[in-house]
Amino acid sequence: MTSPILHFPGVAQLSHWIGNIVQKYETVKNTVLTASGVDDWFLHANGGLLIMALTAAITRRSLGSPVPMLVVGVLEILNESFDRLAYASWRWHDTSRDITFTLLWPAILFVLLGTGIIRKN
Repeated sequence: MTSPILHFPGVAQLSHWIGNIVQKYETVKNTVLTASGVDDWFLHANGGLLIMALTAAITRRSLGSPVPMLVVGVLEILNESFDRLAYASWRWHDTSRDITFTLLWPAILFVLLGTGIIRKN
């Protein structure tokens, strides 16, 4: 029996549109990785910090505020979801490593600044 959602108008077009976005995203990501000449874990670690800093600057919030950390988390979930769609399966070893490297230093900064262990003077 086929799923009723497959017969819903626009689902095929939406699926094609999402597929195109994922394909373009993966192409850009792989181009950056190749051009940088560094391992992807290094880009994840620095990308997480860059996103956190840019979010704090744009929103004018402290790095100890939950907002920059939340943005890093949401974008990493989106990144890993795109990888899942691109590779048609979860690659748990790679996914868990990417999440760890992306969130580790932003989380440390968030905790240290949010708890006041490190203070802005």
